[in-house]
Amino acid sequence: MKLLSRIIAGAFVASLALAGTPAFAEIELRISSASPPDSPLVSAFEVIKERMEAAYPDDIKVSIHHSSSLFKQGTELPAMQRGNLEMATPIVYEIEQQLPEYGALGKPYVYRDVDHMLAVFRGEIGDQFRADVEARMGVVILDTGYLGTRTVGLRTVHNVKSPDDLAGIKLRMAPGAAYQNLATALGATPVSMPATEVYLALKTGSIDGQDNPLNIARDWKFNEVTGEFVMTNHLVQPVFFAISGKAWATLSDEQKATLKTAAREAADLQIGMTREDEKNAREQFEAAGIVISTPDLAPFHAKVDAVYAQPGMMDKWLPGLTDRVAATK
Repeated sequence: MKLLSRIIAGAFVASLALAGTPAFAEIELRISSASPPDSPLVSAFEVIKERMEAAYPDDIKVSIHHSSSLFKQGTELPAMQRGNLEMATPIVYEIEQQLPEYGALGKPYVYRDVDHMLAVFRGEIGDQFRADVEARMGVVILDTGYLGTRTVGLRTVHNVKSPDDLAGIKLRMAPGAAYQNLATALGATPVSMPATEVYLALKTGSIDGQDNPLNIARDWKFNEVTGEFVMTNHLVQPVFFAISGKAWATLSDEQKATLKTAAREAADLQIGMTREDEKNAREQFEAAGIVISTPDLAPFHAKVDAVYAQPGMMDKWLPGLTDRVAATK
């Protein structure tokens, strides 16, 4: 009888403890980025944090980890796929490594301008792209932002007028085959290197240059060790506000809708800030006496087309995707 009484008492205590437990534990959404704290991307993350925590103060917590303080650049996407990270902002080249059929979306000069790029990713092509990323990679793309238009920054002045002037230039590129191909298409020699090492490499001369939008070059202070920016404008670069499929599954339908709305607001803010930042960065560089070269881009277009036409470069791309992008208005 004593044993039975103890079992009943224990069960009663356990039931009281369970009764006091919330039905749903707090959901933590960690956002990881290599961007510095004052960048448009981090400002966009703040919008997502404010909207989600205001709507669900007891259920959702959002934390922002900038400057690669949580995951190194390039490791966020696999971390999301493993379920070790909730949110990040991958780019086409990272996704292309697993879905090579979308390589056309990262080809230099594929987008006419920012508006054209956004029309592509917020239209039918973007719908197909997002569906494939979710189904085959387990990552949900919430919306598309604008990382900037990539240019070439050189530590010394070369007065670049054509791809021939970049011959022998050791150009830092982010890790990944697509980035290496991009440097080659511009006429330079690619050097794979994380963003955190670029400043010192430019200062010491272990690389001759880097390719980034002007605003990102300023955010990383690359302008302090740069003599010339070449306005190759070779890639209008999208960036994706994304969440792990595993984290997405923990949200209610209402929370998912709120997050998508917040992501669109955040993306629109980020796009506007980035456009303004690019203008301000150029003005700042010109005022500082840094050479801004504006070469004829026709030779760069021709060089890119010749490199990408080589056997194997576009074999895995979706047939007709480049033409569909060009036809998007």
